[in-house]
Amino acid sequence: MKITAASFLFFIGVTNAFAPQPVARHQSSQLNLFGGGGGNKDGAKKAPGGGMMDQLAMFKKAQELAQKKNEIDKQLAEQDFFGESADGKVKATFKFVPVKNPMDPNPDYEAQKFEFDDAWYESASPEDVSAAVKEAIINGINETNDRVAEKYQALQGDLMGAMGGMAGGAAPGTPEQ
Repeated sequence: MKITAASFLFFIGVTNAFAPQPVARHQSSQLNLFGGGGGNKDGAKKAPGGGMMDQLAMFKKAQELAQKKNEIDKQLAEQDFFGESADGKVKATFKFVPVKNPMDPNPDYEAQKFEFDDAWYESASPEDVSAAVKEAIINGINETNDRVAEKYQALQGDLMGAMGGMAGGAAPGTPEQ
């Protein structure tokens, strides 16, 4: 039985594929689930952060922010918002519809009613009516957006404070220590 050099090299390669490979040794790592943690290899203390307790606190803060947002959305949904054309001939009433789909974060606006100046409406062309209605809708949506932004200002401050706490820094507007 003759073994050629190519067969011999193939045989050696196959047997090495199943041989145990040397593994580099690493120091064991700790998860530090409850924060803290020891020093690094230089003996210096690690910066505080991480850990399960911090994650639980962040989760609790996120729940609080979600509750505040839901309360604000409920208040906004109960209000009427108004828009009108520049000449005041068309007035529109809107309702704010909170976001129900997190994949589409844009709120909706539901037109409740339109009021027209009767004398103007009788004599206006369809193009004039269309332009006035469009203007009333745009003004109503802008007014709704302005009111929603005002209500969300407090929520934004809370969110920025939470984000500052996650990064380990101070919340915006608070002095660093």
